Amino acid sequence: MLKGKIGLAPMADYTDYAYRELCRNYGADFTFTEMISIEALIRDKKESFNMLPKENERNIGIQLFGSNIESFIKAGQMVQNYGDWIDINAGCPVKKVIKKGAGSALLKDLDKLGKIIKELKNNVDIPVGVKVRLGFDEDIAEKIVETVQKNNADYVIVHARTQKQLYSGQANWKRFKDLSKLCDIPLGASGDIYSYNDAKILMEEYGADFVVIARGSIGNPWIFSDKKPDIEELKEVILKHSKMMINDYGEEKAIRRFKKIFIGYTKGLKNARELRKQVAYINTYDDLINVVKGIE
Repeated sequence: MLKGKIGLAPMADYTDYAYRELCRNYGADFTFTEMISIEALIRDKKESFNMLPKENERNIGIQLFGSNIESFIKAGQMVQNYGDWIDINAGCPVKKVIKKGAGSALLKDLDKLGKIIKELKNNVDIPVGVKVRLGFDEDIAEKIVETVQKNNADYVIVHARTQKQLYSGQANWKRFKDLSKLCDIPLGASGDIYSYNDAKILMEEYGADFVVIARGSIGNPWIFSDKKPDIEELKEVILKHSKMMINDYGEEKAIRRFKKIFIGYTKGLKNARELRKQVAYINTYDDLINVVKGIE
């Protein structure tokens, strides 16, 4: 479980198979699926099953979200043979998830979060961990970690913001020093990791046992190995990434999904603004090739 120190965090609409595979190729020690609805799994929705790991994937966690304890148990049992561990999403700050009592809404009811962890642990045969924030409206990270530990989770990943902060302001890395003192299970750090050096600092100076990189990996799979690509490699990887997505989704859907990822690949380029304007209007792989030719 979670073999390694620097992994790819779960991100909705991003960390599909192509994204995970690319990040693995460039040094991600472990990966997660996108968050998958427990209710959709129980209702046998094909799209949710398509989000599960492929047969060739190893060292990967399946992230589940929802709020019903019985549904968590059923969904956990359904997916446990597809991945190496289950990750409970108790950190997503998005309104449509919170309205359902899921994601970081679970931080408002720590008894319930504890029961979900406990029941999943008792009913599946693979490890169970949880991804959280510092709290919902306020920072109650110590209470959260105590709840997670008390119910025998195998690890906890903390995004160093509250739900209220969403992704604004700075992630409070100093809190990892406090939490590491009371955390007897592996403590993962998340939030504002934008370089390989950031990851090292969180582990070496702030006491995190491992880190998961989210937004810092968008358009930058090289972050996991601290490599800097030249322009030719950048072009090659953009086309490779989009081609892998086309294999999974078909051209139309893949290109539509790839547009926002492409924006990440253009960061720091001389003509980034012009490239982003162009990519907004592409519909095919050939259109993308023409845009990529203009990267300088």
